[in-house]
Amino acid sequence: MEAETYILGGRVTLIKSVLTSIPIYFFSFFRVTKVVAEKLVRVQRRFLWGGGLDQNKIAWVSWKSICLPKEKGGLGIKDINQFNFALLGKWLWNLMQNKGELWARVLESKYGGWRGLFEVDRVGAESVWWGDLKRALIQSQQGQILQKGMKWKVGSGDKFKFWEDRWICGEESLTEKFPRLYSISLQQQQLIQQMGSHKDSGWEWNFTWRRPLFDSEIDRAVSFLTEVQHKVIQQQGFDGWEWLGDPTGQYSAHTAYSMLGEGLESGILDDCYSKLWTLKVPSKVTVFVWRLLRDRLPTRLNLQRRQVQLTDISCPFCRIKEEDATHLFLHCSKIQPLWWETMSWLNLKGAIPLTPKQHFQQFIDIQVDGARLKRWQCWWMALMWSIWKLRNSIVFSNATFNANKLFEDATFILWTWLRNFEKDFSIHFNQWSSSIRQGFYFSRG
Repeated sequence: MEAETYILGGRVTLIKSVLTSIPIYFFSFFRVTKVVAEKLVRVQRRFLWGGGLDQNKIAWVSWKSICLPKEKGGLGIKDINQFNFALLGKWLWNLMQNKGELWARVLESKYGGWRGLFEVDRVGAESVWWGDLKRALIQSQQGQILQKGMKWKVGSGDKFKFWEDRWICGEESLTEKFPRLYSISLQQQQLIQQMGSHKDSGWEWNFTWRRPLFDSEIDRAVSFLTEVQHKVIQQQGFDGWEWLGDPTGQYSAHTAYSMLGEGLESGILDDCYSKLWTLKVPSKVTVFVWRLLRDRLPTRLNLQRRQVQLTDISCPFCRIKEEDATHLFLHCSKIQPLWWETMSWLNLKGAIPLTPKQHFQQFIDIQVDGARLKRWQCWWMALMWSIWKLRNSIVFSNATFNANKLFEDATFILWTWLRNFEKDFSIHFNQWSSSIRQGFYFSRG
């Protein structure tokens, strides 16, 4: 697959649908080693930026940032390690939730089932696969995050151990919270349903100790009884887990991956990127704007910063200032009149912001009565896209700057997007181009 054949937006789609999907079967069974994960990331990164097996190209954005969710400034490409943990988490979930299926009975007899994953010093030989599963789900940071997402839900007390499991305190078991009382209990390793019985008045606990309590233990015993006395044990129903990452309470790799991301990543929600991905434009344009907002386009100044030798770093439009994104798209003397004209359509006035991201934020925050804000935001993208296409034509094909042609191209691009993506849009191009200003307002009947 030749990466250069595809535009960046198409390469993002292919990475998500092919390069990430092919190894899903193996990811759901085995813990991916560091070496394998690095090789897979290398393949994905090279393909994303247009390189090949024997050719590297500039990686304009760090892979960690690319793997962030779209609303946090990434491209939503899955982080291989986190995706691996999310898929492996289904083993722990399914072992707990099973209703006696054959595969679960086999793992129960051989390894102790879901409880065997928590027993670090379990006696008996373990396969490499089971050992990897245990280290991934129980002994890793990612595994701890997944466990916190599984709420212990008590039914009749048929699966959970009263002392040893974390069914009541969440972060710790009763053994960990009341170690002194546990040491004198005669009911260690007992299931919850074995710790009492149902009476006419409801569930009644029956605790037995190997000796009378000392005076120094009375306060802890009172705290212990307070902890358990209001817990309802049903006569029927099964013990299980409730997944906190989904309203249905059911575990899925998708919601587990999201939970891992929230627990490990440093990205924060950004309104610019959230709005960007909701606009109905071609993916190549969305990814282009994503790079623009991050100032990661190959402008001449950006290329020079990455040690690319250039004889001329001036703006290809005005030939006066250095070409960076802010100048090229906003403050160039050839481009500014287009933005002033654009702002006049909605009777807006004010200084042009310092960066493209601030400018885009200005466009998405505008509130004008009767204005079609989605069209307005798409116009910003169409004009930016047209500016970049003209810039490339001048740099690589010796074209000349023509403001009228640039404006007409942006007008036509926006019209094609609306015709394809906006429901009930039926305006002919001649009518659209001759009265584009009216196109950004709702018609008043």
